Amino acid sequence: MKILKITKDQFKELADTYDTHTDGMDWYLNIETGEIVMLRDFDVDDEEEELNELVEEGFNMTYFRIPQRDSNEGYCDMVDFTETVQDAALRLELCDILNGGRKIFRRFKDELSSNKTELERYYRYLESRNRDRILDWLEEINVQLALETEQ
Repeated sequence: MKILKITKDQFKELADTYDTHTDGMDWYLNIETGEIVMLRDFDVDDEEEELNELVEEGFNMTYFRIPQRDSNEGYCDMVDFTETVQDAALRLELCDILNGGRKIFRRFKDELSSNKTELERYYRYLESRNRDRILDWLEEINVQLALETEQ
């Protein structure tokens, strides 16, 4: 098992990257340095082409594609979070949103924005879930995380 030494800030960046999806872009983790690199499918210049080749050469040895949270996970996170909401009226509104319609994710966040405390709690909840998923992914690729103290 490979031990990856990174700072808390690098781990936060890694978890945030898991929750980022942009068509035509993929993120890769260098398990030697903890560096995260982004590769695009479009408008690639010479420097990016060199990076593409470097990642390709080290793919699944040094560079691993960081998975992205899919919409099913996002929906399940909203359902699970809704079950923890103490305010009965807000919980009912969130359940109604989750039962269908268009733009569920946007409407869910819009409804939560009426309660700043719950919205902030929701974002902390997502961060925690993303960190757990990243730790699971690292284990799958035989990488053990060692958080360094920042200086």
